[in-house]
Amino acid sequence: MTKFDKYDDNGAYHWRECDRRSPVYNPPLVARYGLILDRARGACALDVGAGDGYLTARLAENCENVIGLEYETAGVAAANKMLAIIPNARVQQGSAYAMPFKDDSYDVITMADVIEHLDAPEQAVLEMARVAAPESETYVTTPQWRPDRVWDKRHVKEYTPSELKQLMEVGFNSVEMVYAWPRRWSDFYRTKIGWRALRLAGKMGFNPFTSESSLPNGYCQMLAIARSPR
Repeated sequence: MTKFDKYDDNGAYHWRECDRRSPVYNPPLVARYGLILDRARGACALDVGAGDGYLTARLAENCENVIGLEYETAGVAAANKMLAIIPNARVQQGSAYAMPFKDDSYDVITMADVIEHLDAPEQAVLEMARVAAPESETYVTTPQWRPDRVWDKRHVKEYTPSELKQLMEVGFNSVEMVYAWPRRWSDFYRTKIGWRALRLAGKMGFNPFTSESSLPNGYCQMLAIARSPR
């Protein structure tokens, strides 16, 4: 698995970037998590690639018991420090390629912007399908491939909508696609004026990145909702 060193360098940065009071508040990141949090409900939830545990913590608001799985030890340490006061959520070390869980264990599974970092994504999808209960829902987000830019140099592969859907179908019989982050707002956010304006707007309650569509054109973020594990 490719080394992900952000937690060594920045600690629990997702928590800071999702805090409206923070000077590093990040509206696109908040919208990414919102794609999942607006939908995920269940008894037992698994957050794959949990990182510093922010999504794990938020899932615990609507799920009875949440386990995060994170490969990087720095991420696990940061997560469990932040989760210490949340009794129904914790993060443990482990690989998405060989999850230490029984078959059919979880009715909610999440993987937020992790699939693009994986060297063997098919294996991770098969593992998610293995531990998913028959009536479960699995939520996977990733930025949509663009011909004009690379989202992050750490990404192993950036996916088109059809590629992500086909990848998820390796392990699931049904895959629904949802799109967010309108491209016009994403491009504006990359400018100095746009970055400041949209951050301020987000702090005041207006986040244009939350707009959703069932069609990919003009959008930058993808959510695959996978059901009926094979």
